[in-house]
Amino acid sequence: MKGVKEITEQLLTGDVIAHVLDDLATLRLDIFREYPYLYEGRREDELNYLGTYAKTPDACVILAYDGSAVIGAATGMPLIQEAPQMRAAFAGTTLPLDEVYYVGELLFRLDYRNYGLGQKLLDRLESQIRSLDRYRMLTCATVERPADHPLRPRDSIPITRFLARTGFVRLSGVTTSFMWLETDGVKRDHPMQFWIKNLD
Repeated sequence: MKGVKEITEQLLTGDVIAHVLDDLATLRLDIFREYPYLYEGRREDELNYLGTYAKTPDACVILAYDGSAVIGAATGMPLIQEAPQMRAAFAGTTLPLDEVYYVGELLFRLDYRNYGLGQKLLDRLESQIRSLDRYRMLTCATVERPADHPLRPRDSIPITRFLARTGFVRLSGVTTSFMWLETDGVKRDHPMQFWIKNLD
């Protein structure tokens, strides 16, 4: 991180989240173009989706800054407030969904990865969720790609390695799928695998 100033964080909840939606949308649009997402997003769609964080009880956004530049983010909301297809993935489990908190993103620009910042933001997010005193578990979902995908960078480090290191466990059989437009202009269906972590 040559030339990086002190990295600062900002935790936002409620209506004030609306003030950072443009910065968050830009971050998502840029990073989600990368492998493994390969997502060709539209700003309008991003802003519509992200707007739900400002309206959802207990949702939060944590932004990481290098100076005044947004270089990373963590987001989350209660799983019961997420899309129906997300909740439906847990239909075959005995997990109490009202006690599960969904981590939507943990993203950093390329030059800021592998410096421990992801752990720092995740710790901050977990601290916020614990303070709500309503949630016992975290969950997240990862896009599944074959190991030999032609666009996988040679030095790609899967997010699953980070998840396993920070206490998340793969939820066997708990999956969903989302269709999105990829950077090659083709819409494809993408399997998503859920992970869980106890906060107790």
